[in-house]
Amino acid sequence: MKGGKFLAICLIGCYVLTTPAGWSQDRSGALSNDAEASAYLSAFKERALDAALESGARVKGVAYIDDQGRLHERAMFSSEADVRGVQVESYLDAMGGEQSLEAARVSDAARCQLWTEQGPNSGVVAIRLTSPPMRQASESTLQQQQEALLVSALERSLGAKGFRVLAPVAPKPDSYQNTTYARALVGDWSDGPAPDFAVSVSVRMLVDDREENDFYINHPGLSSLFYVISSTSKPVKFAITLSFAQPAARSPMGNFQALVNTGAYRAFQSGEWVMEQDPEDLADWVSDVTAEFTDATRCLPRVFTVSRDGPERFSVDAGRMRGVTEGTWLLVGDRELMVNNVVSDMTLDTLLMLKVVRADDNRAQAEPLPAGEGALVSQGELLGTLP
Repeated sequence: MKGGKFLAICLIGCYVLTTPAGWSQDRSGALSNDAEASAYLSAFKERALDAALESGARVKGVAYIDDQGRLHERAMFSSEADVRGVQVESYLDAMGGEQSLEAARVSDAARCQLWTEQGPNSGVVAIRLTSPPMRQASESTLQQQQEALLVSALERSLGAKGFRVLAPVAPKPDSYQNTTYARALVGDWSDGPAPDFAVSVSVRMLVDDREENDFYINHPGLSSLFYVISSTSKPVKFAITLSFAQPAARSPMGNFQALVNTGAYRAFQSGEWVMEQDPEDLADWVSDVTAEFTDATRCLPRVFTVSRDGPERFSVDAGRMRGVTEGTWLLVGDRELMVNNVVSDMTLDTLLMLKVVRADDNRAQAEPLPAGEGALVSQGELLGTLP
C-alpha cells in the first residue's frame, strides 16, 4: 500500500401535527453513548460476515493501517454464495489461490441473522386510497361503503398485529394546484410522515359481466365472497385489491385481490343504500392477508432515507413519529446492504453511526460518530434504521 503501513490479518471464518403519546417507540435498550454506538457498529459488521458465511460464502478479512494512522478492513468472499461483482486479482493470494469475489448476497434464510433486532410486528403503515371514481351517484355511494368496510377491517387487523396505522389518505384531487400559494393556503398535500410500510386500497364496482370476467382472467387464484341476495335487492359486485410495499426500499410486498358478490337495496324510511353483506367475512379475508404481510416483514429493517448535507451533517426522512428522537443513534448504510442484503468491503466500509441532534415529528438532523468520520462516502443511496 503506497505510503502506508500494512498489517495483514487473515481471518478464516466459519462464520448480522402532534405525535400521539402512545406512538413513541420503547427505546429502553437504545445506545447511550459513543462507545456503545461504536461497539454496535463493530458487532453489526461481524454479524454481516456471519450472515454471508451462513449464505454459503467463505469469508476472510484483511486489515491495514493507512499513512494517516486509520484502520481499514476488507472482507473477501468465495465459493457457493449468491455473488456480485468481478474477480479481484489482488485478493487471490490472500484467498489461498481460490477465486475471490467482490460481494455476497445474504440469503433469505440468513437474513434474520443479519437483522436480529427487527421484530415481526412493528412499524408505521400508511393507507393510501386508490379507488377509481364512479360516474353515477348510486354507484359511487355503494363503492364508498365497501371501501369504508375494507379500510375499517384493515385498520383493526394491522393494529392487532402490532402496527401503527396512519389515517387513510386519498389521491390529490384534480383541482389541487401544487403551488406555493396553495401550500400556504391549505397545506402541502402529502401522506404525512414517511411510513415504514404502505398499503394501497382499491375498490372498484364492476358494472357488467365483461369486467367481472376480465378480473378473473387477470387475477388467477383470487378470493371470492358470495352472498345470497333477496329478490328486491340490486346485485352488486366489487373488485377489491390490497397492495403492500416498503416505500423507502421501493420494494413491493404482496398484491391481494378478492371479488365481493352481494346485493344492495334502499332502506324504506331513510332512502339510504344498504348492502346485504356480512362484514365479518371481509374481515376474515383481510386478517389472512395481513398475516401473510406480517410474515414478510420478519427480520426486515425498518428503513428511512438519509441525505448527506455536509461532511458532518445528515438529514433524516423520519422523526418522532417513528421513534427517531434527539440523542437516538442510527445505523446508516448503502442501499445495497440495507435493502438488497449485499455484503462486501464497500457496503461494510460505508456503514456509519449517526447521532440525532434535532428532531421534529417527521424529520431529523444527525451527526456522525467521530470514529466513523473516516467511513467511505457512499456513491449510492443512503438508508438508515434504528439499532
